[in-house]
Amino acid sequence: MHLIFRQYYLACLSHASYLIGDEGSGRAVVVDPQRDISGYLADAKEFGLAIERVIETHFHADFLSGHLELAHATGAVISYGEAAHPEFAIEHLADGRVLSLGDVTLQILATPGHTPESISIVIKEHPDDAVPYGVLTGDTLFIGDVGRPDLLTSVGVSADELAGQLYDSLRNKLLTLPDATRVFPAHGAGSSCGKKLSNETESTIGIQRATNYALAPMIKEEFIEAVTQGQSVAPLYFSFSGSRNKEDRPLLDENESPIRATIIREAMQNGSPWMHLVPSQVFAHIVKTL
Repeated sequence: MHLIFRQYYLACLSHASYLIGDEGSGRAVVVDPQRDISGYLADAKEFGLAIERVIETHFHADFLSGHLELAHATGAVISYGEAAHPEFAIEHLADGRVLSLGDVTLQILATPGHTPESISIVIKEHPDDAVPYGVLTGDTLFIGDVGRPDLLTSVGVSADELAGQLYDSLRNKLLTLPDATRVFPAHGAGSSCGKKLSNETESTIGIQRATNYALAPMIKEEFIEAVTQGQSVAPLYFSFSGSRNKEDRPLLDENESPIRATIIREAMQNGSPWMHLVPSQVFAHIVKTL
Protein backbone atom coordinates (compact mmCIF):
# COMPACT_ATOMS: atom_id res chain seq x y z
CA MET A 1 0.00 0.00 0.00
CA HIS A 2 1.41 3.36 -1.03
CA LEU A 3 -0.90 5.68 0.88
CA ILE A 4 0.34 7.17 4.15
CA PHE A 5 -2.54 8.80 6.00
CA ARG A 6 -2.49 10.25 9.48
CA GLN A 7 -5.09 12.22 11.40
CA TYR A 8 -4.02 14.59 14.20
CA TYR A 9 -6.79 15.40 16.65
CA LEU A 10 -6.22 18.36 18.97
CA ALA A 11 -8.81 17.81 21.69
CA CYS A 12 -8.65 21.29 23.22
CA LEU A 13 -9.82 22.75 19.88
CA SER A 14 -11.82 19.72 18.69
CA HIS A 15 -9.70 20.13 15.57
CA ALA A 16 -8.49 17.51 13.10
CA SER A 17 -5.66 17.98 10.64
CA TYR A 18 -4.10 15.52 8.23
CA LEU A 19 -0.86 14.30 6.69
CA ILE A 20 -1.27 12.53 3.34
CA GLY A 21 1.70 10.99 1.58
CA ASP A 22 2.76 8.53 -1.08
CA GLU A 23 5.21 5.95 0.23
CA GLY A 24 6.62 5.29 -3.22
CA SER A 25 7.32 8.86 -4.27
CA GLY A 26 7.99 10.31 -0.82
CA ARG A 27 5.74 13.30 -1.57
CA ALA A 28 3.18 14.61 0.92
CA VAL A 29 0.72 17.35 1.80
CA VAL A 30 -0.65 18.59 5.11
CA VAL A 31 -4.27 19.74 5.35
CA ASP A 32 -5.62 22.29 7.88
CA PRO A 33 -2.53 22.33 10.12
CA GLN A 34 -2.54 23.42 13.73
CA ARG A 35 0.01 26.09 14.60
CA ASP A 36 2.33 23.63 16.38
CA ILE A 37 3.79 21.90 13.33
CA SER A 38 6.24 19.62 15.17
CA GLY A 39 4.07 16.51 14.76
CA TYR A 40 3.86 16.83 10.99
CA LEU A 41 7.59 17.40 10.67
CA ALA A 42 8.42 14.43 12.91
CA ASP A 43 6.10 12.06 11.07
CA ALA A 44 7.26 13.23 7.65
CA LYS A 45 10.83 12.50 8.71
CA GLU A 46 9.85 9.08 10.07
CA PHE A 47 8.08 8.09 6.86
CA GLY A 48 10.66 9.64 4.55
CA LEU A 49 8.22 12.21 3.18
CA ALA A 50 8.78 15.69 1.80
CA ILE A 51 5.88 18.03 2.57
CA GLU A 52 5.42 19.91 -0.69
CA ARG A 53 2.05 21.57 -0.15
CA VAL A 54 -0.08 22.92 2.70
CA ILE A 55 -3.79 22.91 1.86
CA GLU A 56 -6.31 24.90 3.86
CA THR A 57 -9.92 23.90 3.30
CA HIS A 58 -10.97 27.44 4.28
CA PHE A 59 -10.01 30.37 6.47
CA HIS A 60 -10.40 28.98 9.98
CA ALA A 61 -12.10 31.19 12.54
CA ASP A 62 -11.61 29.15 15.70
CA PHE A 63 -7.81 28.84 15.85
CA LEU A 64 -4.62 30.25 14.36
CA SER A 65 -3.52 27.88 11.63
CA GLY A 66 0.04 26.72 10.96
CA HIS A 67 0.20 27.24 7.20
CA LEU A 68 2.82 29.99 7.38
CA GLU A 69 4.97 28.11 9.87
CA LEU A 70 4.82 24.89 7.85
CA ALA A 71 5.59 26.62 4.57
CA HIS A 72 8.56 28.37 6.17
CA ALA A 73 9.90 25.12 7.64
CA THR A 74 9.52 22.98 4.52
CA GLY A 75 9.33 25.29 1.50
CA ALA A 76 5.84 23.98 0.82
CA VAL A 77 3.35 25.87 -1.34
CA ILE A 78 0.25 27.13 0.48
CA SER A 79 -3.03 26.42 -1.31
CA TYR A 80 -6.66 27.48 -0.85
CA GLY A 81 -9.78 27.37 -2.98
CA GLU A 82 -10.26 29.88 -5.79
CA ALA A 83 -12.30 32.34 -3.71
CA ALA A 84 -9.51 32.84 -1.15
CA HIS A 85 -7.46 36.05 -1.25
CA PRO A 86 -5.08 36.28 1.71
CA GLU A 87 -2.20 38.71 2.12
CA PHE A 88 0.46 36.04 1.53
CA ALA A 89 1.33 34.14 -1.64
CA ILE A 90 -0.79 31.06 -2.41
CA GLU A 91 -1.58 28.74 -5.29
CA HIS A 92 -5.31 28.54 -5.91
CA LEU A 93 -6.90 25.14 -6.36
CA ALA A 94 -9.73 25.08 -8.88
CA ASP A 95 -12.77 22.82 -8.65
CA GLY A 96 -11.96 19.43 -10.17
CA ARG A 97 -8.19 19.82 -10.10
CA VAL A 98 -6.28 16.59 -9.48
CA LEU A 99 -3.02 16.65 -7.54
CA SER A 100 -0.77 13.65 -8.02
CA LEU A 101 1.59 12.56 -5.24
CA GLY A 102 2.53 9.41 -7.17
CA ASP A 103 -0.02 6.61 -7.04
CA VAL A 104 -1.91 8.63 -4.44
CA THR A 105 -4.09 11.35 -5.97
CA LEU A 106 -6.11 14.19 -4.50
CA GLN A 107 -9.12 15.74 -6.24
CA ILE A 108 -10.30 19.19 -5.23
CA LEU A 109 -14.02 19.85 -4.86
CA ALA A 110 -15.22 23.43 -4.47
CA THR A 111 -17.75 23.18 -1.64
CA PRO A 112 -18.71 26.72 -0.61
CA GLY A 113 -21.29 27.30 2.10
CA HIS A 114 -19.53 27.42 5.44
CA THR A 115 -17.35 30.03 3.78
CA PRO A 116 -17.12 31.11 0.11
CA GLU A 117 -13.65 29.59 -0.36
CA SER A 118 -14.37 26.21 1.27
CA ILE A 119 -13.06 23.12 -0.50
CA SER A 120 -13.11 19.37 0.12
CA ILE A 121 -10.40 16.92 -0.90
CA VAL A 122 -11.07 13.45 -2.29
CA ILE A 123 -8.25 10.97 -1.61
CA LYS A 124 -7.56 7.97 -3.86
CA GLU A 125 -4.89 5.35 -3.25
CA HIS A 126 -4.67 4.82 -7.01
CA PRO A 127 -5.90 7.15 -9.76
CA ASP A 128 -8.40 4.66 -11.19
CA ASP A 129 -9.99 3.55 -7.91
CA ALA A 130 -13.78 3.50 -8.21
CA VAL A 131 -14.22 4.10 -4.48
CA PRO A 132 -12.02 6.79 -2.93
CA TYR A 133 -10.12 6.08 0.25
CA GLY A 134 -11.85 9.06 1.81
CA VAL A 135 -12.74 12.72 1.59
CA LEU A 136 -11.50 15.55 3.79
CA THR A 137 -14.55 17.75 4.21
CA GLY A 138 -13.12 20.65 6.22
CA ASP A 139 -16.02 22.48 7.84
CA THR A 140 -18.45 21.67 5.02
CA LEU A 141 -19.60 18.29 6.34
CA PHE A 142 -19.14 17.14 9.92
CA ILE A 143 -20.08 13.87 11.55
CA GLY A 144 -23.75 14.47 12.38
CA ASP A 145 -23.82 18.06 11.18
CA VAL A 146 -22.72 20.56 8.54
CA GLY A 147 -20.76 23.79 8.78
CA ARG A 148 -22.66 26.78 10.12
CA PRO A 149 -23.21 29.44 7.43
CA ASP A 150 -23.64 32.45 9.69
CA LEU A 151 -20.08 33.34 10.68
CA LEU A 152 -19.55 35.90 7.92
CA THR A 153 -22.63 38.05 8.50
CA SER A 154 -20.41 40.65 10.15
CA VAL A 155 -18.58 41.21 6.85
CA GLY A 156 -21.67 41.44 4.69
CA VAL A 157 -22.22 37.85 3.54
CA SER A 158 -25.67 36.64 4.47
CA ALA A 159 -26.24 33.35 6.25
CA ASP A 160 -29.08 32.47 3.86
CA GLU A 161 -26.86 33.00 0.82
CA LEU A 162 -24.12 30.76 2.18
CA ALA A 163 -26.66 28.17 3.37
CA GLY A 164 -27.99 27.95 -0.18
CA GLN A 165 -24.46 27.36 -1.47
CA LEU A 166 -23.93 24.74 1.23
CA TYR A 167 -27.08 22.90 0.12
CA ASP A 168 -25.72 22.69 -3.42
CA SER A 169 -22.22 21.68 -2.29
CA LEU A 170 -23.50 18.82 -0.17
CA ARG A 171 -25.96 17.42 -2.66
CA ASN A 172 -24.15 18.08 -5.93
CA LYS A 173 -20.63 17.28 -4.77
CA LEU A 174 -20.19 15.29 -1.55
CA LEU A 175 -23.31 13.14 -1.76
CA THR A 176 -22.33 12.02 -5.27
CA LEU A 177 -19.40 10.10 -3.77
CA PRO A 178 -19.83 6.35 -3.13
CA ASP A 179 -21.38 5.44 0.21
CA ALA A 180 -18.22 3.59 1.29
CA THR A 181 -16.11 6.76 1.02
CA ARG A 182 -14.78 7.64 4.45
CA VAL A 183 -15.49 11.15 5.76
CA PHE A 184 -12.78 13.02 7.66
CA PRO A 185 -13.90 16.49 8.89
CA ALA A 186 -11.85 19.31 10.39
CA HIS A 187 -13.78 19.41 13.68
CA GLY A 188 -15.66 17.27 16.17
CA ALA A 189 -17.91 17.75 19.19
CA GLY A 190 -17.00 20.81 21.23
CA SER A 191 -16.38 23.04 18.25
CA SER A 192 -18.61 26.08 17.75
CA CYS A 193 -18.48 25.61 13.97
CA GLY A 194 -21.72 23.60 14.09
CA LYS A 195 -24.50 22.66 16.52
CA LYS A 196 -24.75 18.83 16.49
CA LEU A 197 -21.20 17.60 15.96
CA SER A 198 -20.43 14.01 16.94
CA ASN A 199 -17.58 12.75 19.12
CA GLU A 200 -16.59 10.46 16.24
CA THR A 201 -13.62 11.56 14.16
CA GLU A 202 -14.54 9.71 10.98
CA SER A 203 -17.61 8.27 9.28
CA THR A 204 -18.70 7.39 5.75
CA ILE A 205 -20.79 9.13 3.14
CA GLY A 206 -23.40 6.36 3.44
CA ILE A 207 -23.74 6.69 7.22
CA GLN A 208 -24.02 10.47 6.99
CA ARG A 209 -26.55 10.20 4.19
CA ALA A 210 -28.70 8.03 6.46
CA THR A 211 -28.23 9.78 9.82
CA ASN A 212 -27.19 13.42 9.39
CA TYR A 213 -30.21 15.70 9.88
CA ALA A 214 -28.92 18.21 7.32
CA LEU A 215 -28.65 15.56 4.59
CA ALA A 216 -32.24 14.34 4.90
CA PRO A 217 -34.41 14.86 1.81
CA MET A 218 -35.63 18.46 1.81
CA ILE A 219 -35.91 21.41 -0.51
CA LYS A 220 -33.37 24.22 -0.34
CA GLU A 221 -35.62 26.56 1.63
CA GLU A 222 -36.16 23.90 4.31
CA PHE A 223 -32.42 23.28 4.48
CA ILE A 224 -31.65 26.97 4.88
CA GLU A 225 -34.02 27.20 7.82
CA ALA A 226 -32.66 23.99 9.38
CA VAL A 227 -29.02 25.07 9.35
CA THR A 228 -29.45 28.74 10.21
CA GLN A 229 -31.78 28.28 13.18
CA GLY A 230 -30.58 27.24 16.63
CA GLN A 231 -26.92 28.12 16.18
CA SER A 232 -25.09 29.21 19.30
CA VAL A 233 -23.63 32.71 19.51
CA ALA A 234 -20.24 32.64 17.80
CA PRO A 235 -17.36 33.19 20.25
CA LEU A 236 -16.02 36.74 20.19
CA TYR A 237 -12.56 35.67 19.10
CA PHE A 238 -13.77 34.06 15.85
CA SER A 239 -13.65 37.29 13.88
CA PHE A 240 -10.12 38.03 15.11
CA SER A 241 -8.76 34.56 14.34
CA GLY A 242 -10.47 34.51 10.95
CA SER A 243 -8.85 37.81 10.02
CA ARG A 244 -5.49 36.79 11.45
CA ASN A 245 -5.42 33.65 9.31
CA LYS A 246 -5.62 35.84 6.20
CA GLU A 247 -2.70 38.00 7.27
CA ASP A 248 1.00 37.65 6.58
CA ARG A 249 1.60 37.62 10.32
CA PRO A 250 4.82 36.89 12.26
CA LEU A 251 5.70 33.22 12.61
CA LEU A 252 5.31 31.37 15.89
CA ASP A 253 8.61 31.42 17.78
CA GLU A 254 8.81 28.35 20.00
CA ASN A 255 11.63 29.97 21.98
CA GLU A 256 9.51 32.91 23.11
CA SER A 257 7.70 32.67 26.42
CA PRO A 258 3.93 32.35 25.99
CA ILE A 259 1.60 35.12 27.08
CA ARG A 260 0.42 34.23 30.58
CA ALA A 261 -2.37 35.37 32.82
CA THR A 262 0.24 37.02 35.04
CA ILE A 263 1.03 39.49 32.24
CA ILE A 264 -2.62 40.57 32.10
CA ARG A 265 -2.82 40.76 35.88
CA GLU A 266 0.30 42.90 36.01
CA ALA A 267 -1.09 45.16 33.30
CA MET A 268 -4.27 45.62 35.31
CA GLN A 269 -2.32 46.45 38.45
CA ASN A 270 -0.12 48.92 36.60
CA GLY A 271 -3.03 50.64 34.90
CA SER A 272 -2.18 49.66 31.31
CA PRO A 273 -4.11 51.98 28.93
CA TRP A 274 -5.75 49.08 27.08
CA MET A 275 -7.11 47.25 30.09
CA HIS A 276 -10.27 49.40 30.21
CA LEU A 277 -11.41 47.76 26.97
CA VAL A 278 -14.07 45.06 26.86
CA PRO A 279 -12.76 41.44 26.86
CA SER A 280 -13.11 40.99 23.10
CA GLN A 281 -10.96 44.08 22.51
CA VAL A 282 -8.39 42.91 25.03
CA PHE A 283 -8.22 39.61 23.17
CA ALA A 284 -7.73 41.48 19.91
CA HIS A 285 -4.84 43.38 21.43
CA ILE A 286 -3.21 40.14 22.61
CA VAL A 287 -3.74 38.36 19.29
CA LYS A 288 -1.99 41.19 17.44
CA THR A 289 1.12 40.49 19.47
CA LEU A 290 1.23 36.80 18.48
